[in-house]
Amino acid sequence: MPCPVRTSPPAPRLSRRGLLRSAAAGALALVTLAGCGPVALGGPQEHTPPPPGIDDLYRADLLAVIERAIAGTEHLVEQAGGIAAGSPALSAALDVLASALPVQRTALLTGAQAEREREARQDPRGQSAPPPPADAPTDTAGLVAALVELRDLAVAASRQVSGSLARPTAGIAAHSAWIALRLRSAAGTGEVTPSPTAEQIVPGREVPATDPPSVGAQADFHTLLEQAQQEEWYAGYLHEVLAARTEGEARERHLGRSALHRARGQALGLIAEEEGAPVVPRQALYPIPGGTLDPERAGQLPTLLAQGLLVDHVSLVGAAPFAHRPLSIAAALAEAELLAPLVDRMEPLPSLEAEDPADG
Repeated sequence: MPCPVRTSPPAPRLSRRGLLRSAAAGALALVTLAGCGPVALGGPQEHTPPPPGIDDLYRADLLAVIERAIAGTEHLVEQAGGIAAGSPALSAALDVLASALPVQRTALLTGAQAEREREARQDPRGQSAPPPPADAPTDTAGLVAALVELRDLAVAASRQVSGSLARPTAGIAAHSAWIALRLRSAAGTGEVTPSPTAEQIVPGREVPATDPPSVGAQADFHTLLEQAQQEEWYAGYLHEVLAARTEGEARERHLGRSALHRARGQALGLIAEEEGAPVVPRQALYPIPGGTLDPERAGQLPTLLAQGLLVDHVSLVGAAPFAHRPLSIAAALAEAELLAPLVDRMEPLPSLEAEDPADG
């Protein structure tokens, strides 16, 4: 609707002081009419925050799944006398989750969110614990399903978010893959679907143009890529050595692992060549740990190799350009799953120093 036009009789002659007053009043009238209403001069302009970027979108979804998993774990721990009675493995898996999930949640918080929570812990007056999510799992099968959901969502995030966030999300994906298998094995219930392969790890969401994700320094990427090549070639050689010392199914397993590591080493070399990073050639021989392999050391090697490669690939995800992340995301998942029957502990955020949520 157009602004009203007002008419007035001719103004009388004014003194110099009157002219100045009249000019000031006229300026204010123009401001009022221009907006068809009063304007508060000097007041803050209304601010419309930009839409969330891809990092914030994934962060919010991951936090929601983790909070459901935390609530489900707490419920099962409270019921542990009946659920885990006579099952040390199930009790241990629940204990791992009870300590790991809050650490992972803290790693996903923004600085502002973490500061608000620290202030709330220091001054809890008037603070009440939020109710558990309505869709929190209530049995072990539901908790296994939540962990698989967390694994897959963290994989998707690791492909698209900024490098600083991709490293913790890749670690969360690997840990979730590991503990989901351990929990299912201990409980004898639940379904763990296969982890996505490198070919299946593709961008799943549209990236808002207002806040695009970022990658780390090229020098860090080249350094970690060179290290991963070296470790893959080394693992391939040692599994071949282990195959020569065994027979039957064990020999075939080692030969399969050797071929897998060498294929990864070759694929990483192609990435290095494409990106102008150092290309590490495969050597014919590598040193044996300790000079010789006694039976005890030989039995430890598969675990030690998988643990080292898990850290290498999670680190590489955080440094790699987006298109080169799928290989290492899938490799971290594979090494975590290999470790499921071998170790009963894994850092909540492999390759990163975890912050205790109770600190501060």
